Amino acid sequence: MIRTISTYALPRLSAGALFTFSASLLSAGCPGDTGDTTATEAGSETDTAGPTTANVDPSETGAPTTLTTTTEPGTTTTSPTSTSSATEPTTLDTTTGDTTVLDTTTGDTTTGDTTTTTGAVEETTTTGDTTTGDTTGDTTTGGPLKPEDCEDLPLAGIELLSQQEYQNESAQPVPWIRTPSTQTSITADPALFDLLRILFDGDLAPGAHLLDPDPNHAIPNNVQTYLPVSSAAVVYQEDYDVDKYTRQFVAVAGELEIVDMVSPHQTHGFVRHVELREMIKNGDLLEPVPGGACWWIEEAEYDVRRPNGCSPFTADACPEDQYCMPVNAIGTDGVCVTGGEKQEGEACVLADPNGWDSDCALGLRCIDFGDGHACGRVCDVLSDAPGCPAGTHCGGGYNLCLPEALLQMSGIDPAPLGEPCVDTPTALYCGGDGRPGHCYDDDGQGSKCLPWVSAPSQCPDEQTSGYVAYKSGIDRSTLWCLTP
Repeated sequence: MIRTISTYALPRLSAGALFTFSASLLSAGCPGDTGDTTATEAGSETDTAGPTTANVDPSETGAPTTLTTTTEPGTTTTSPTSTSSATEPTTLDTTTGDTTVLDTTTGDTTTGDTTTTTGAVEETTTTGDTTTGDTTGDTTTGGPLKPEDCEDLPLAGIELLSQQEYQNESAQPVPWIRTPSTQTSITADPALFDLLRILFDGDLAPGAHLLDPDPNHAIPNNVQTYLPVSSAAVVYQEDYDVDKYTRQFVAVAGELEIVDMVSPHQTHGFVRHVELREMIKNGDLLEPVPGGACWWIEEAEYDVRRPNGCSPFTADACPEDQYCMPVNAIGTDGVCVTGGEKQEGEACVLADPNGWDSDCALGLRCIDFGDGHACGRVCDVLSDAPGCPAGTHCGGGYNLCLPEALLQMSGIDPAPLGEPCVDTPTALYCGGDGRPGHCYDDDGQGSKCLPWVSAPSQCPDEQTSGYVAYKSGIDRSTLWCLTP
């Protein structure tokens, strides 16, 4: 997996291009790793200039898809191929469910996120029927009884996976559970890939929750929406052919019950009475297909808790001789790891190249800073006091106190949260010795340091969410709020 920090892999985000809302500005980087290789990027700094509409299904945009590719020497430009089986199309954008080739902008492996993806999203009114009472064959109403026009979705024997189980070190903007890539087809054409996803807000608590019936909350269109904003949703996409799914279905009724939670990304739960209606684009918005197909899930159980799973930066997260190591960039998911005696800055060795157990003291991460593996201090990017030494900053995709010199290409400004970013108005990093954030002009009155958040629901009602992509684009858990 990608575990190297290189100064040369950090892009410089050019003024006027970092926060362009007319289209998606997303970099997927080089193919995500599932093996144990480590490769230091080298080359010149890279600008992510200009909007793109990569990751948009051309059948849903009403116009051809634009793909902008800007790479550094030594990086690859192929689409991500980090799925667990070659049977899944390599051009699949699993963040939005849209299905075009990915925009490969940089090969940023750790600290310099490749881009900031933003979207001015004004929540639309719900289009699905929220009735939860019994049905009597009404094809437009959901509830405990299966509508007469729905067929059972055949899920027997299919194991549902978390994003981390599907691809190590990866994370989506919201927690989701999905069918594996080895499950090539569920319905329709047996030669074409199908994908079922259960997704929910990162702050959703254990308990029973009605599914959000608005399909536009579940599937972003990269015009008004850039990540799912549903409280809870189920999405089924059928028959991936060449560069898009032939049909897609979104739940207009049903329930998600979370019965146990280790972290937002490690839960045990059920979906019940899920009425998946076929959707089609009308302009930028999804709406039910008149007379379209319907799939029904009476009940499906999932359990994506890992044996050593934990919630980072919480009391008693692990046994006394272990440490809860964050495994997503925003630091809300983790695994308990063992450590040794090595101190910060000392050379170290990972016990397993696919894990984080090492000979570093607990609270330190063994990672390659470009000159070989060394122990680095772990920090919480959501903390008001991350505790990083002078000359370092908390962040960079692996929750580390990183030398400020290493972050210069992405930009770093000394402004604390809420204060103007004067030195570097487009800096990706700011916050001083307080809570980390990034610089952005949200009100036309000048760039200010704004905080990172871990769930779309943490944004005020008048705002929406964008995300930053780390680890060559496979970790999109770092969110931020903006005004549409």
